[in-house]
Parts: sequence; structure tokens; C-alpha cells
Amino acid sequence: MASVERRLERCRPQQIWDTLAEFSCVYVPSGPLEWHGRQNPVGLDALKVEAVCRRAAERTGGLVFPTIFFGAHEVPWPLGMPVEATQVQVNTQTVLDYLVRNGARVVVWLGGHGGTEDYSALRRAALTTMQRSNCLVLAAIDQHFLLDLEPAMDHAAAIETSLMMHLQPETVDLSALDPEPERWPEGVGGEDPREHASAERGVRYADVLVDRIAGVAQRLVALDDPICRRKHVACVAQQVTVDDMVVYGRANLASTDAPAKIPDDSWQQHLEAYRVGDYDAALAAGRLTIDAVRLATAGRRPAGSEEQRFV
Repeated sequence: MASVERRLERCRPQQIWDTLAEFSCVYVPSGPLEWHGRQNPVGLDALKVEAVCRRAAERTGGLVFPTIFFGAHEVPWPLGMPVEATQVQVNTQTVLDYLVRNGARVVVWLGGHGGTEDYSALRRAALTTMQRSNCLVLAAIDQHFLLDLEPAMDHAAAIETSLMMHLQPETVDLSALDPEPERWPEGVGGEDPREHASAERGVRYADVLVDRIAGVAQRLVALDDPICRRKHVACVAQQVTVDDMVVYGRANLASTDAPAKIPDDSWQQHLEAYRVGDYDAALAAGRLTIDAVRLATAGRRPAGSEEQRFV
């Protein structure tokens, strides 16, 4: 028996309608084009989540939107495509409007890039979509599904390289890295991929990602209770609030005053409770983080020079 085509762009109209009638969810993988070391492809962020989304769709049903190689990027390494966060939000909104207009009840937007401005733009578009339609949107990055793993993610180092060695092994060439251990690979942040990257390690991370993303999709498609749906939207509103404070702080305050991307333990609790649908716990934790970040940054002066800031 032939497998069902899950890639939306390869489906005929009736195939799309039939698939969404069975499981009304569309997965959207996205990420910027940027340097990921000499050993990895520049499209790593989007490619890794594309493979995860396709595996999740094979398990749950639904469709996978064409991979979007577009994301906020300002890192000064070769071959990166600079994109403003406002452009990311407009592009995300365009895709979400298209999917809602064509019958998607749930959208799971999975970004592969850990930049705060990037996933802030995704969440802002998700919130707008839910405020004006009946579609539920989860907009998150892969790292937010891995917070209980150590490390949860890195940049072009052992974890991302391992994921690609497992998911798309033909794209990785470890021999492209300088073999001298005292020479750290350019643009790599995390464990040394020359020593710690392997396809076997990538299996563990990929399996957790697929399990959790598929679980979220199944939960949201089945979520009919109007109160729970409103709480889902309220959680995303909290995420937008925290993202805005983090983006402002990291762009304007001294690095000693700026909040971290995950500001405190309460925010990690929020993200994990939100993922499993414990909305009351997520909202309670979110309120704690919002109050804490406001208190921590109140009255802080903007940094006096670029060198004092994160970005």
C-alpha cells in the first residue's frame, strides 16, 4: 500500500482536502540561512525541523508546509542572509492566513533557530491569527521541546551536528573541520563536534522531538473545550510579552542587566506546562516570570556602547 503524501506542495487539491478532513493540522518548518560551521549546511536550522515535522506528520496525519528558509539573522559569519524580525512576522502571518483560509484547524510552526527576535516574530503572528480565527497555533523552536535534556541545544556544535548526522547524513562532513583540537571551529557554540557528535546521539534528540511535537499536534486537534482554547491563546499572549521584554533588554541594556532568553526557572516551567496542555500551571508560572523580569529591568539605563550589549 502506497504511503500518503504529507508534503503539501506535492498534493493535488482533493488530497489536501481529504488529508485535512482526517487530521486538520499543518506542520510548518522554518529557519534562516546562516553559518553552522564548516561541517554543516547553511540551511541546518530549517532542514533539521523539516525532517522532524515530516516524521511527526507520518505518525499523526496532516500535512507539512514547504520548508521556509527565512528567519531573523544578524550573526556576522559568511553566507548568512540578513532578515529583519518584522519581515519574519509579515512572512509568518502570510502563511498562517493562507492555512486558515484553506481549512487548517491547527498549525504547529516549528522553528529551528534560537534567536529571540525570530521566535518572538513567530509567536506574535500566531497570536494575531488566533485572535481573529478559530485556528489554534503553536509557534515554538525545537529547543523549547528539549528543556529537560542537557544540553537542550547548541549552535553548530555536537547536538545540531548529531541531529543532522542522523536526519540528513549526506549533508554533514566532519572532515571539513580543522583536526587540530586547540583550534576551535569558527561559529560553533557548544560541545566540540569533532569529539562529541554522532548519529547515535542524534537519534535520542530526534526521537524526543518527534514524540513531543506529534503529541502536541494530536492534543490540539482534539481540543474542543472553549475555555482551554482561550487559555492556550492566553499563554501565547504571555509568551509575546516576555519575548518583547527579553528582546528589548538584550538590545538596549548592559549584558549584566539584560534578561536571559529563558529568564528564570518559572519560564521553563511555563514552557513545559504549556507544551503538555497544563494551561493553569503555565499561566501561573508565566505571571511570575513577567513580574520578575519587569522588576529586574525597571530603572535600568540603556547600555552606553555596543560592546556592553548582547546584540
